Amino acid sequence: MVRHFFVFLHRWAGLAMTLFLVIVGLTGSALAFREELDVWLNPEFLTVAKRDAPLLDPFALREKAASLYPDASFDDVQLHIEPDRSVEYIHMPRMDAGTDNMMEKMVEFYLDPYTGEKLGERNTWSGPSLERKNIISFLYRPHFALTLPWSWSTGSHSVGAYILGITALVWTIDCFVGFYLTLPRSRRLDSGDAPNSKFWWNRWRPAWRIKFNAGAYRINFDIHRAFGLWTWLMLFIFAWSSVGFNLNQVYTPMMRALFEFSDPAPGLPARAEPLDHPRLGWREAYATGHALLEEQARQHGFAIEKEKYLIFDRHHGVYFISAQGSQEGEKSYRTSVTFDADTGAMLQFAWPGNPFEKSGDVISHWLYWLHMAAVFGLTMQIFVCVMGLVITALSVTGVYIWWKKRRAQKFSKAHRGAVAAEAAAE
Repeated sequence: MVRHFFVFLHRWAGLAMTLFLVIVGLTGSALAFREELDVWLNPEFLTVAKRDAPLLDPFALREKAASLYPDASFDDVQLHIEPDRSVEYIHMPRMDAGTDNMMEKMVEFYLDPYTGEKLGERNTWSGPSLERKNIISFLYRPHFALTLPWSWSTGSHSVGAYILGITALVWTIDCFVGFYLTLPRSRRLDSGDAPNSKFWWNRWRPAWRIKFNAGAYRINFDIHRAFGLWTWLMLFIFAWSSVGFNLNQVYTPMMRALFEFSDPAPGLPARAEPLDHPRLGWREAYATGHALLEEQARQHGFAIEKEKYLIFDRHHGVYFISAQGSQEGEKSYRTSVTFDADTGAMLQFAWPGNPFEKSGDVISHWLYWLHMAAVFGLTMQIFVCVMGLVITALSVTGVYIWWKKRRAQKFSKAHRGAVAAEAAAE
């Protein structure tokens, strides 16, 4: 009886999730190589030819960007500039009262790092456009928010993101239900029967295999069951991390109930009026932030590999500099210093692996890195790409199994009805 209930639950949960999982599976498979695909599709404004000439410094490039859009505030500087890549900036219109589609109006534009010349631009969140320059955005929007519009009234979130968050929560629960259904059923022995000679594992082993010489239904069933078992851990990681991305009001309380988290850093007090003219200019702020980063890295026994961004937060009157430390993943920039924009005094320092991090912090970071293929380089990208296809295969085979069973039940019911009618006629 219990097993029948879980079969029912697994069947209808799977059918309800199918469309959403196929969408995120296929788009996620492509997005594992989002940067590489984007460069391949749009080399004319994402790449530049290497030249025997000096690169402009990041602050000169920021000034070039600001001159192109004088109505915008460019409160960040990209510190790491590569000689064969353009430099990206984002122009966001000022937030006006009642504006409800800010994400739709954001524009990315790209500058030549040698000359500051504008190479091209595109909407950060493109609409339903299959222009070559918008293909990655076209893929990312359904993966992240089902292409549904954003709303500042919901905390700059999308209804689509909430739908995917609920789907991910159902998916997380269904991971355990599906795993339970692969386990061999318990065998009841009559008093006169000899004990079963097979070990429990021998009865579970077929669930891990695909019988390719069987019929279509059995092959689909084996693919559905075996793929789910072999990739179960990663399926769970994708499902639960998706809850964290899109349904944090469920993820955070659950994780805090299971694991210990470090106390969050105290929030910075907001200023009564934004600080538009800090005493530290951009270059002075960078010199201060760079020195603070190096000092903290020496004190805590690691090195700064790459500095990423310098950001000015005028609402709190601070600068924030982010970097990649020698102790973190290649696509992670979690080492940072926050300091006063007037005095240069350090206010906060954060780095991964610090002794104040608890188990919950570490697990959450790894869930994010694995989901985003931000660790282990090309190997992880390929694995995440394949997992997107596995998720799609599990969804499609699940629907096929349901459809075949439904047809069989209808046929059986019709046959019983015909037999009963024939008997009544006699």
